[in-house]
Amino acid sequence: MLPSTHYYVLSLSAENTDLYEAFRDALIVVENQGFPVTPTISASATPEHDSLRVLMRSVDECFDSYDSRERLGLVVVGDEELQSAFDSITTHGSAVVGRVRGDRAGISANALGQIVWPVIKELMSAVQDRAIRELDDCAREGCVASGLNAVVAATNAGDPGTLLVEDDYHVRGSLAAGTQAPVLSENVDVRDVNDDAVDAVIERVLGSGGNVMFMQSGTLAGQGRIVLLLRKGQEP
Repeated sequence: MLPSTHYYVLSLSAENTDLYEAFRDALIVVENQGFPVTPTISASATPEHDSLRVLMRSVDECFDSYDSRERLGLVVVGDEELQSAFDSITTHGSAVVGRVRGDRAGISANALGQIVWPVIKELMSAVQDRAIRELDDCAREGCVASGLNAVVAATNAGDPGTLLVEDDYHVRGSLAAGTQAPVLSENVDVRDVNDDAVDAVIERVLGSGGNVMFMQSGTLAGQGRIVLLLRKGQEP
């Protein structure tokens, strides 16, 4: 599964395993469908080497209700022993896109978000140099939509290609179906995915099977900070 700005974070612990729904570095703790997961009496009564597997199986079963409802990438956080126990029983291995080693139980959602987001961002930006070369090639062929308005109009075609966007680029607004430009507003909060037109474009591209690459701030200054590399045969 390709990493996305919208993902799950599973913080493994022998006492309380937490699940978070994340968008970029903003994490929201999940408190239903069995989460947070704590050891049962029967699990505690088993030998130590088996109790972790029993606990991780409960975690995996609880996560299934979320994974089956919305397929998102998963970042697994925890020490080596817990991660190994989880890997040995999970049926959701294909969802794992990244890992953070070490016990992070007890830290705030904000602090954990600052730890896991760089992992996702690095995965999504690992091919940045290649993306710049591809941008140059597409520009020569006229297969580039530059700037937010042009990108929004191009994504309406439903064949989005590859989106390059500066990591710290936000625009207060939203996308309305069928519009050729974002709906801008001053009365929104860019920390909410529904109130950031840039994040809405990202989700639209990913939802249509395209790719997203985050670039360093200033990399796309000459292209309006956001660029869509159109697939062959598309016109901006």
